[in-house]
Amino acid sequence: MAAETEGNTTSTKPAELPFPIDKGDDNPLLNTHRVHWKVSNGELMHGYIAVPAVARGKLPAVMVVHDENGLDFEAREVARQMALKGYIALAPDFLSPWGGTPKDTAKAKAMIGAFDMPWVIKDAVMTIAWLKNQRYSTGKVGAIGLGWGGKLVEYTAAQANTDLLAAVTYYSPSPPVAEAAKIKTPLQLHFGTMDQKIDVEALDWIEALKAASVPLECYFYPNSGHGFMDETQTNYNQAASQQAWARSTEFLAKYLEPKPALLRKIEKDEQKQAKNLSDSSMAPATPEKP
Repeated sequence: MAAETEGNTTSTKPAELPFPIDKGDDNPLLNTHRVHWKVSNGELMHGYIAVPAVARGKLPAVMVVHDENGLDFEAREVARQMALKGYIALAPDFLSPWGGTPKDTAKAKAMIGAFDMPWVIKDAVMTIAWLKNQRYSTGKVGAIGLGWGGKLVEYTAAQANTDLLAAVTYYSPSPPVAEAAKIKTPLQLHFGTMDQKIDVEALDWIEALKAASVPLECYFYPNSGHGFMDETQTNYNQAASQQAWARSTEFLAKYLEPKPALLRKIEKDEQKQAKNLSDSSMAPATPEKP
């Protein structure tokens, strides 16, 4: 994937990176890159991409769409974890045309709240098409959306036609119910029962999706609020997060078909990595010289 993107889309100057290198980038099981590609009006969309280090040949792809905080650590971590499930995982920064995600989360939320959604949806659809047509892509593309990103994913599903094969959303505000009839993409939706504002909207949205015969799975997690997947937040719920993630990866694999041999290799390397970390932590400390 690096070879594919360096000619047109990869910035090689660290000063131009729109977001920082973080602790997840040192995982030897992954290759991570900063990339950009053209969207509406010739604007450049920046993004974070992760692929399994042992991958060879073509892989299915997943677009990971950030919440209203912008392209933060959570979104990049979801991309890394998705890559370990056998995918090209791309997390776009939908604030790219405005200089990228700012460090001030309040500012990011205000900027996203002022979005002209038709243009952002168009950018998301163009990103799906970009992923589908990458030389190292099998052409099978899915999406995951977090919060606001889930709403964008659902809007995108209504516009992307057959380019988007499956989509997963977590605690997402719902689009207008009229959008449901435009969706053909199989959806899997996750909500926390303590996320009352989102849940009230969700019930009408779910009914509209069912009425439109959209292939649909819905899950509500007890004692969970908005952001229950994000371990950096106070609402993080480990049990709900793990259950939702297992369901999500199984759902996407059904439609995107990651390579079984690659998954076995990644699992073997993860076990080896875990054992090395365990052995390292149990090793006696080297005594200091007198």
